[in-house]
Amino acid sequence: MIYVTRPSPNGEELTKQLNQAHLPATHLPLFDILPSSELVDLQQQLNRLLPSDIVIALSPQVIHTIKAHLPDLYFPKHVHYFAIGNKTAHLLSQLTTTKVSSPKQEDSEGLLDLLKNTTLAHRTVLILRGNSGRQLLADTLTTQQAQVKLLACYHRKPITYCDNILANNINNQIIIITSVEHLIQLELYCQRQHKQQAQLVVTSERILKKAQQLNWQNVLQIVGANNQILFKTMLTLCHNANINFE
Repeated sequence: MIYVTRPSPNGEELTKQLNQAHLPATHLPLFDILPSSELVDLQQQLNRLLPSDIVIALSPQVIHTIKAHLPDLYFPKHVHYFAIGNKTAHLLSQLTTTKVSSPKQEDSEGLLDLLKNTTLAHRTVLILRGNSGRQLLADTLTTQQAQVKLLACYHRKPITYCDNILANNINNQIIIITSVEHLIQLELYCQRQHKQQAQLVVTSERILKKAQQLNWQNVLQIVGANNQILFKTMLTLCHNANINFE
């Protein structure tokens, strides 16, 4: 069984794709995504930005939350927009007529590389994110004298399952993890056998290192967290491994 832990709607979409390809998959989100109290300040923060200032969206959940709770939000045309991940960039581009840039390497390091030739001193960089994560990006931009502002658009609320939700057929499990927070939450439902036998698929070097610290033995790092890459990886992995899902 393939367990897709990423939140809705991306997790549900990937699970549906896998099932349509005759790969047994279950959507097992570890968090609900809820709007943050800071979200009401977003329009005011955007209105204060000057030409040459920068807005960075860190995840699809940022855009999903904005669309659901601030449908009339106006994104000014005179600022520069960046996103981590093609999916996030695509969603953000639906809300603004201004170009949205994103790095090929879909993580903080990739975005920092994309910005390396940009003068950031004294420019405001508004980072739209969840209630935690990617502090490396904010810290690095601050050292480059950018005026970094963090705005939490959403917060994660853990979803509680029964302790043995992952107890069956462990040696034929594939678990997809797209953030360190998800990996830490997964610890509540994993036995030592999971870390020895189950296949963990992660989407960044940061998650890989954390998984190794937590003693996972079979960890595959892939190049991005978008559903297209995850879907192709699952097809290849399952067919090559000849996994028995009975």
